[in-house]
Amino acid sequence: MVVNYDNWKLQAPEYNDDVTSCCGAEEYVKENLADDSKIYYCSECGDDNYTYEIICETEYNERRREDALEHNRDEE
Repeated sequence: MVVNYDNWKLQAPEYNDDVTSCCGAEEYVKENLADDSKIYYCSECGDDNYTYEIICETEYNERRREDALEHNRDEE
C-alpha cells in the first residue's frame, strides 16, 4: 500500500505499550530452542520469561506506584 507524504506525516506513530514486569524494559530478546519452544530474555536485566511476564506499561506503572506506597508505609 502506497501512502502519500501528507497522509504519512499525519499518521500517529506506532506505539507498543508492552513492557517486562521485572524492570519495565520495552525490549526483550526471543531465543528459539531446538524443540521449537521460545524463551524471552529482558534486554535490561537479563531475566528470562520464567521470572517475568509481558504486561501493559500502565499496569507496570501501577505496580510501581503500589510498591512505593507500601514501602512508604513500612518506613512509618
